[in-house]
Amino acid sequence: MERHQVQDQNAKTFDDNKLPKAFVAYTKELFGEERFNKFLSGLGQPSPVSIRLNPFKLPANATINEALKPTQIPWCKEGFYLNERPNFTFDPLIHAGAYYVQEASSMFLAHILRQFVHFPVALLDLCAAPGGKTTCARTAIPSESIVFSNEPMGKRAQILAENVQKFGHPDVVVTNNYPIEYKKTKLKFDVIVADVPCSGEGMFRKDEQAMAEWSEKNVANCWQLQRSIVADIWDNLNPGGLLIYSTCTFNAHENEENIAWILNEYNAELLEVKTEKDWNIMGSLINNPLKDKDSFPVYRFIPGFTKGEGLFMAVIKKAGTNPNLAEKHTINGEKLIGEAKKKLYIIAHGVKAGTTKGKNVVPDHSLALMINGKNDFPKIEINYETAIKYLRREAITLESNAPKGIVTLTFKGLAIGFAKNLGNRANNLYPQEWRIKSSHLPEEQSIINKIQI
Repeated sequence: MERHQVQDQNAKTFDDNKLPKAFVAYTKELFGEERFNKFLSGLGQPSPVSIRLNPFKLPANATINEALKPTQIPWCKEGFYLNERPNFTFDPLIHAGAYYVQEASSMFLAHILRQFVHFPVALLDLCAAPGGKTTCARTAIPSESIVFSNEPMGKRAQILAENVQKFGHPDVVVTNNYPIEYKKTKLKFDVIVADVPCSGEGMFRKDEQAMAEWSEKNVANCWQLQRSIVADIWDNLNPGGLLIYSTCTFNAHENEENIAWILNEYNAELLEVKTEKDWNIMGSLINNPLKDKDSFPVYRFIPGFTKGEGLFMAVIKKAGTNPNLAEKHTINGEKLIGEAKKKLYIIAHGVKAGTTKGKNVVPDHSLALMINGKNDFPKIEINYETAIKYLRREAITLESNAPKGIVTLTFKGLAIGFAKNLGNRANNLYPQEWRIKSSHLPEEQSIINKIQI
């Protein structure tokens, strides 16, 4: 509680004249005047900076540089707030997949999954780009699980594939399909994470474009689209399975009212998530729409109260029994993937085959990044300057004692990619589409010490 009180005392009230008038009128009525004013104070604060460590690539004793004053995000053990925003682009460790920059509120997904999922599951992250919730989910669920990570929009799907490959877990399948196409597959999942497209009110503090694009008409379009997405995907959820519904918006039309619609439309129930009082997570902001129920447990993260951006999340259990959530078993991931290959557009999964060039095979970049990839190429540790040149896809030179041929370049022991060492120079094999495009070089290299391995 004290952390939030200090934040409030130092807050500068956000100028509500910047906000759309219709948004102010509706949200003030929804929140109530006192809560709305505190919300404006929250918007007047800088957005918190947070990262989530990748336990599949970092040892248990990995630490974050004390200069950043890292503090634990209470609902995600791998998540940390930082006191400043480093230039993450120029940290080779982020390109190696050592950590992911993720908004703190959305890490609540890890807390939900750890409460309800104790045995291997088949999980679908339906609207997954850029990959924060996918990698968060993969970290929180049992290792024998299989995760499908989907993004309907082509360019966003490529960004998703890049981030999933850097994360490096082999049991994540990235697809580029619409929910209706998933419905046609008849594939079944125990958990579906639906971070549905929304009006983006929760991003107003970080993104002025979100404010500029907001309208009452867009809100109406969004809540209708969200319902159609749930309708498309509902049959893909196993009986007794969990639908984790979320938005990054504040209005009740896309949140509480949609949850009530789902519960009235389908045979399902809301589950209560265990939280701590000092997390300052809000519940429903409207009267209980389910007249025959005593409670309506939903979870709202609101700037000024919780340390993060705006988020709404609810856990819906489909009627029936799901043994995968109740008892120990095995998941036949290969069977699920085999069925998916016939019906879905898979753009990334595990290690891709290398490319044949003459008599040689150039390994795919995914081999360097996967945690269990059978990478037998020699490892060469490189310094910061060489790593940045490599990540820019510039020409590099390795030490004279480095072996000739294909080598794996590592930074602080973590692989960042392949090069072909010719002796006097090395051919840079970093993916062209992933390269750092900025020619800027930070004056200080301290960013490379954000994580001590």
